[in-house]
Amino acid sequence: MSSPQNGHDRLDPRAFCGGRVPWPLVSDLADGDDVTACYMLHEKRRAETRNNKPYLKLVLADRTGAIDGYVWDDADRWDPACQVEEVVGVRGRISSFQNRLQLRVQAIEILKVEASDLEYLLPASPRARDVMEKELLALISSVKEEPLRKLLRRSLGANTELGSAFRTHPAAKRNHHAYLSGLLEHTLSVATICNRLVEHYATQGVNLDRDLLITGALLHDLGKVRELKGFPAPGYTTEGQLIGHIVIGMNLVAEQARSVPDLGEERLTLLLHLIASHQGKPEWDSPRVPQLREALVLHYADDLDAKMNQAGNVLADVPAGEWSSYDRSLGRSFYQSEPPAPPESLADLAIDLFRS
Repeated sequence: MSSPQNGHDRLDPRAFCGGRVPWPLVSDLADGDDVTACYMLHEKRRAETRNNKPYLKLVLADRTGAIDGYVWDDADRWDPACQVEEVVGVRGRISSFQNRLQLRVQAIEILKVEASDLEYLLPASPRARDVMEKELLALISSVKEEPLRKLLRRSLGANTELGSAFRTHPAAKRNHHAYLSGLLEHTLSVATICNRLVEHYATQGVNLDRDLLITGALLHDLGKVRELKGFPAPGYTTEGQLIGHIVIGMNLVAEQARSVPDLGEERLTLLLHLIASHQGKPEWDSPRVPQLREALVLHYADDLDAKMNQAGNVLADVPAGEWSSYDRSLGRSFYQSEPPAPPESLADLAIDLFRS
């Protein structure tokens, strides 16, 4: 088998695997399996055996995990097809070495991949996409101010280019929500936190502008659809590196606002301030610090949600009573306590106190 180099001639994963969907996932592989499957190629290293025979060591992965792959024969032939951060089709056999599975690759070629295939190849949000879609529509509909609601629908509508990218993009390259639909998951979480804080502070006599805050929460990271490349090879675009998602997002929202003439200039300015200040301080790439109470709420909701997701990732495989590894970006390790019972709602607690 030769490896097609012309992108138009490449097979898609279904054609390569003979129509089998899903193909064998990494978590299902076992010693002795003959494999025809599709994976992301994350690493490639060329080396030589003790007899000076060249070989390739690969790291192949999908949504369930990663496995080392080795091209022992015809390394020069297969090297051009081993392109890092491409989706590749592989044929080979699984073996075990020092109690660790590895894939002896017999053939490999670069594939063309559609968005519908990414759910098998890449980590994705643990939340169901249809549930998040309903939550997004509900939050947009809950904005009573019609011009802001129109702006949200223009910016995040499922049939728009922006809205489509927003639903599948990661929220970051690595630190938090760095997976398919991570941006949608993070945005919904931030907006939900903001909504609950509006309700809480209303009981304290502080009436926050809910429509402005929810709109800002839903649009605060919109620029990430152009700051990040998305998948299958996440990373920063040139525009993202030179300008950043905050300025990109402000420009996108201002551009969409031109088609909402009844959105007043002052309301748009307040909304753009929420986007401009949501990272809190200049050293965190915000051109302005929060100078509205709504902007302050959005900043802390955004920061909290990102850090909670990151801490959860650090603790993912840590047993109760043990410490995680050190996380450089958070500057600490985390202790995994025994999981508590689900918390009661405040309403239930109030009823219990009244009865006692």
